[in-house]
Amino acid sequence: MIYVTLGTMFLDFKRLVDVMDDIARDSGEQVIVQLGMSPTRPQHCAWFDFLPREEVLEIQRHARVIVGHAGIGTALDALSVGRPFVTVPRLKRFNEHMNDHQIEIAEAIERRGWGRKVMEMSEMAAVCANPPAVKADYRPNKAPLIGAVRAMVERVHRDRKG
Repeated sequence: MIYVTLGTMFLDFKRLVDVMDDIARDSGEQVIVQLGMSPTRPQHCAWFDFLPREEVLEIQRHARVIVGHAGIGTALDALSVGRPFVTVPRLKRFNEHMNDHQIEIAEAIERRGWGRKVMEMSEMAAVCANPPAVKADYRPNKAPLIGAVRAMVERVHRDRKG
């Protein structure tokens, strides 16, 4: 099964919906698409607008590959469930986003070995058939953030005590 997420952007992501619909039709593989607010509806994919995060993570755990817009949350979810990840940045020229910042995110994801960036929809079927390897040694590094927040809270508490 391929899981596809378009995120929460209010603009359509027709390019990705259409190519994934073609893949579902041509391959017979189940494709589940989280459409968000995208008005384009696939004909050959299961889809939903939004689900609670735990339900989405459960779907992702069973996916053979996760395909998504180049959102950081999407990348971190794919890493946390240990599934191959393919990024397709939303692009301004197709009226999919307000700017092209997702290209930089997709490039950073690919550079770190967290997933593969796809810019040309003509490549999507081949990439889904042979997805990138999973970054097996990924572990979230929350300790520095937690330490910084803890230190700030302690400093504020200490300063208030005077």
